[in-house]
Amino acid sequence: MSGYPGATGARLPRWLLPENWPETNNQPKLATLHFHAAGLQFEPDSAAAPADYLPLNGALVLPAFIEPHAHLDKTFTIQRSPAQQPGLLAAIAAMHQDRAHWNAEDLQQRASQALRWAVEAGVGLLRTHIDWFSVDAPLAWQVIGDLHHPLCSIERVALAPLTFFADASDAQHIAAQVATSGPGALLGGFIHSSNWDAQAFQHLMQAAELWQLDIDLHIDEELNVEAQGLRWLAHYLQQHPFSGAITCSHSCALSQQDDAEQILAVLAQHNVTLIALPLTNLLLQDAVPGRTPRLRGLTLVKEAQALGIPLLLGADNVQDAFCPFGSYDPLDTLFSALLSLQLGAAFDQASALICQRRALLANDLVIFPHADVASWPLRQRQRYRLKMGVRYGETTDGA
Repeated sequence: MSGYPGATGARLPRWLLPENWPETNNQPKLATLHFHAAGLQFEPDSAAAPADYLPLNGALVLPAFIEPHAHLDKTFTIQRSPAQQPGLLAAIAAMHQDRAHWNAEDLQQRASQALRWAVEAGVGLLRTHIDWFSVDAPLAWQVIGDLHHPLCSIERVALAPLTFFADASDAQHIAAQVATSGPGALLGGFIHSSNWDAQAFQHLMQAAELWQLDIDLHIDEELNVEAQGLRWLAHYLQQHPFSGAITCSHSCALSQQDDAEQILAVLAQHNVTLIALPLTNLLLQDAVPGRTPRLRGLTLVKEAQALGIPLLLGADNVQDAFCPFGSYDPLDTLFSALLSLQLGAAFDQASALICQRRALLANDLVIFPHADVASWPLRQRQRYRLKMGVRYGETTDGA
């Protein structure tokens, strides 16, 4: 399928533009985009734009989105297994009940629907955590590993409770299965005060290092000032630098800990990315029946950004016991974060938190043809995908 060699009249976000980019009426000048095999190149619009380029006429343009934290094995189960009370641990109990339904057909149907929704929203990379209920890979690991979409890559994280790594041989067994299951597989772990075990955490880190696996952790998803996960990790990395990439999801306890900024300062020296999950963490943290929550339950996003720590926003759970809402649309996640985290300009700054930067290498873009900077991401949700100059789909309000 042949496509346009480029496009004109693109309104790119300020975070993507060089500092010396020209402005018109206090707005960045529109850009001409060139689609090359080596990646996207762009320059200010000029009168000599090629006639065969796609005219965008000022449309907002972003790199394809990333969904860095999802749960395709749990998704769309809220109707049959709602949580019986507020909070994280009650949601975990509800999901354990729902596992009775998790056969290959059920998993494939629900995960495929989630993938379609994400692609329709403009997601080009989706990372899903998959619950491990024993040291052996669950059925969902293979079912979701078999999912494919031409517009979206899928990464899998083995989400095992920290207790599963208490035995060093078990830790190696889990890591070996992850490492031999193909590309895009990461080692994970659920690390919480309810299962804290420093030796198990060490076994997890050592197994990942031995098998050359990147790590994505559910860590300190609580408001307990005594939570030890990130504290321990920061100390460990000072003694044992890790060769791979580390992602720390949730990290809510940082908002309550006096030494949080010291912890972040250490993490900033290593290859650590933080993932904030505003939708589910606002819902699950400080959840007490019959009482309005007092705490936001979010990690220290602005402090991490000030230290140069890479940070992304994720949807987490969608229509399950952990979160009965959700759409797999990163714009919904972003809007939640704009308010709860009091972020800056939505399009020009905060949109970086939902974009897949390496999508630029694939000339993979999301186009908002009728949006304006002041209203985005609300009201005007119409969009389409433009990859290597080929246009895919178009969604409108209510689609």
